[in-house]
Amino acid sequence: MKSWMKVLLLILAGVLALGAGAFGAWYFLEKQNEQEMEEIERQAREAVKEEQAVEKETIRIEGLSFARISDREIEVRWPDQWDASVREYQVERRTPGTEGWEQVGSLPAGQGTEEGQLSWVDTLEDSSIRQYEYRVQAEPLDPEAYEVEDGEPVMASNLLLCIDPGHYAGKNLIQTEPVYAEGDFTLPLAQELEKILREEYGVTVRMTRESGDITLEGYSNDELDSRHISLRGEAAKGADLFISLHTNANLDGANGCATEEQPISINKPILILNEPACQDPQVIRLANRIGSGLAKASLDLGIAAKGTFQEVKAAGEIREWTDAYNDATNVEGTVCRRMGQSGDYYGVLRGAANVGVPGMIIEHGFHTVPEMRGTAKTGELAKAWARADAEGIAEGFGFL
Repeated sequence: MKSWMKVLLLILAGVLALGAGAFGAWYFLEKQNEQEMEEIERQAREAVKEEQAVEKETIRIEGLSFARISDREIEVRWPDQWDASVREYQVERRTPGTEGWEQVGSLPAGQGTEEGQLSWVDTLEDSSIRQYEYRVQAEPLDPEAYEVEDGEPVMASNLLLCIDPGHYAGKNLIQTEPVYAEGDFTLPLAQELEKILREEYGVTVRMTRESGDITLEGYSNDELDSRHISLRGEAAKGADLFISLHTNANLDGANGCATEEQPISINKPILILNEPACQDPQVIRLANRIGSGLAKASLDLGIAAKGTFQEVKAAGEIREWTDAYNDATNVEGTVCRRMGQSGDYYGVLRGAANVGVPGMIIEHGFHTVPEMRGTAKTGELAKAWARADAEGIAEGFGFL
């Protein structure tokens, strides 16, 4: 081969080698740039996702309440604050203590009242007493813009009680220190009891009075504490149970002590049942549970000497109330009945019986015991006794 051709080939080979190297370098840079762009794009997508996640609002239906419409209807209510963002609400319920929720109804958005409330009525299969937890779930109009959390539950039942805060303001006043009036104490006791029953057990309560005064059927205060007292019990018409709240007293000079200076050993809960209640095993069981709770609460507060209660199993074991038993010291409280010439001795219980409602008077303890009056003055006693009453009621109806 001629020398010039060799030179030409060598030059050509060099050029090709340089070209291949340049192409390799270019290809490597392009790949690197492509990978960098992909990473930048990935990071951008993640940032958008994070931004969207941060911007999503959370919908949770809270502030539920309930109303017992009838013995077969429970209305569930909730605020419409999310209504503009919701397509539909699903109402769910479950039996307390169970895991699974069951959808029992739905409500389209836009059904709120002028007061900003939405509601749905659960129609029960029958009128047997039952208790449910309810919650409301939301289906948003734009699932991309909202996250949905499980709704806040509310306890509800079809149980209706009529509670009578005994007497009226200023009645049965004791001016010996600590000063006390039974009619003043029974109202906050009833209000605390109503609050616990509604909030914790879903029980609806009808009160015979909500202030110091009582007015029924055109009569008021002393008239409803004497000749027209049966109207208080008759106010329970349609209820499942009537309960009249009281504190007890003794005969003058009982136990050799001043009438209003009795020893704590006289203190005991006494539950007096009307005739329909005496024939109802569930009410007897409920009375036992209330009495046991009250005896323990009074002992724990240091205002009683005994913390036990003599329970009864059937109507035949219910003792007749007497002054001797009432005023006795160092005996357990129990379930009693007291009969008069026209049936139940106490007008409130007779009134409840007139409308076919089982009823009871709860004599929580003796206001003739100074220690009891002192504890009542602090507000501690009403809370403790209301708690015992509520838990006894709940247990009696199978809610505990």
